[in-house]
Amino acid sequence: MPPAAAPEPADTQVPTEQQQPDKPPADQAPVEEAPLVAAREREERKPTSVKAQKATTGQQPTAKKPANAAKASELVPGALRNVGVYLPPALLAQVKDAVYQERTTYADLLIDAFEAVDDKQITEEFTPKTTLTSSGMPRRAPRKRGEAGIQIQLRLDGLQVAWLDEKVTEFDAPSRSALVSTVFKLHIQAGQTPEE
Repeated sequence: MPPAAAPEPADTQVPTEQQQPDKPPADQAPVEEAPLVAAREREERKPTSVKAQKATTGQQPTAKKPANAAKASELVPGALRNVGVYLPPALLAQVKDAVYQERTTYADLLIDAFEAVDDKQITEEFTPKTTLTSSGMPRRAPRKRGEAGIQIQLRLDGLQVAWLDEKVTEFDAPSRSALVSTVFKLHIQAGQTPEE
């Protein structure tokens, strides 16, 4: 048997297929790496740019509604809407009692009050009265104003609100609240008996 060849030391063996790290593999060209790197960079940048767009979109000021924009309840014929008026506390207690006793609503009680009260009575409530002083110079009473009070909501449709606003102008009332308060007061006073 021939003597076996002595194995070469391990550090002297160099594998033939080992590639050097500085050189790219022969089957991969540098041109192919550039598009991959560029694509990866675009993907990394894309979420931040989308986030930036969303952030700026959310921070844009909202468009203000025009001052003369109509409410939905004003566009639908016959739709009811709340109309706030202020009544003095003592009158409000009487109105609430009347609503309870008659099993009605504020709006229906107001309609009944306008039917029961004469226009002349309402006009007198808003007409300033002059009085003579000892010197003979007439003293004019200050124009009646609405009183501080508690708000109630009248459920009225558009035609009723327009009619009420016309009455405010007709009687030269300072406000809706003043007119409604006066009409309720006159109606309740007329309904009370002298014993009360």
